[in-house]
Amino acid sequence: MVVDTTRTIEIRQSPWEMLKMLAIGIGFVATSIFIAYQGNIFYLAIGIFGIVFFGALTLYVLWRLLTQMGAVVTVSPAGVRDKRVAADLIPWSAITGISTWEAYNQPPIILAVRPEVEKCLHLSMMTRLTRRANASLGADGLAIASQGLSIGHDALLDTINAYWERAGGGRY
Repeated sequence: MVVDTTRTIEIRQSPWEMLKMLAIGIGFVATSIFIAYQGNIFYLAIGIFGIVFFGALTLYVLWRLLTQMGAVVTVSPAGVRDKRVAADLIPWSAITGISTWEAYNQPPIILAVRPEVEKCLHLSMMTRLTRRANASLGADGLAIASQGLSIGHDALLDTINAYWERAGGGRY
């Protein structure tokens, strides 16, 4: 895939992908409710956990569907920005590595960012809450997910890599 790295690319959220994720979340909540009503204390505990966990994720997906308008991910000659991760543009010079991390069939793109730059970024609440846990599981960096976007994982990874390599690939 040839990427024109001289222009700014704005990647939007896909409403259809978000609706699909919302339907899946509702299905998991419904399954958890069914499990909770099986009459056994063990099933009740598992069901309540599922209702709370999947309910929170489903509400988060609904919130994103209703509030995230415009570009979610912006890739430009200056850097990359994912509004779900940080409000700020992450300059290519601050990125020391790009990788993917396999997690439950949802491979996020992991940006290894210089610690002094990461400290200055205005990270989203979700990123702040999950950053340490993700690092302990092997995803040490800022995670950009392609789920719910109008572009697939491979195309997004190729695009980010092309811009990063054009900018020097971290060799500064």
